[in-house]
Amino acid sequence: MSLKQLRGKEVKRYFKDQPKRYHEIVLVLENIQYAKNVANMFRTAESAGVEKILLTGISQRPPFGIGLKKVSRGSENKVKHEYFEKTLDILPTLKDAGYTILAIELADNNVPLSSLKEFLKDKPKVCLIAGNEDSGVNKSTLELCDNAVTIPMYGKNPSLNVNVSVGIVLFSF
Repeated sequence: MSLKQLRGKEVKRYFKDQPKRYHEIVLVLENIQYAKNVANMFRTAESAGVEKILLTGISQRPPFGIGLKKVSRGSENKVKHEYFEKTLDILPTLKDAGYTILAIELADNNVPLSSLKEFLKDKPKVCLIAGNEDSGVNKSTLELCDNAVTIPMYGKNPSLNVNVSVGIVLFSF
């Protein structure tokens, strides 16, 4: 079998024919301390069809400088985004709008990544929360979540980079 890499118009045609997402997805970036992670998550979110990114706390917000624009590949201009000082200020509104709110976090009583697609099958609106690189999702935020999704870890390190975790979860359902 011979494979040929798609280029130019072939790529556009390929993606135009792909089905649209069933889920409306909002991504909350809570206190992300490294601007490069924020820029990477904008790029990943745009590729995954995220409707909106809500930045909270210390998370870097667009417009990005030239270095971060290279990382994001201009995705901050393609994905709607808003800033809020506190995550707690926006979660009640998202709940009222019918979103199922999931933290991407190591938590008890979680939804394992392998079960996420089944868990979300009848939930058209999904809000995913990615927390700080060192401390994760705030405890007060976790208390307002419907659940948490946890990525299995097979090595000795108990976590992945936040931007890698967001990508894995976004492309798992």
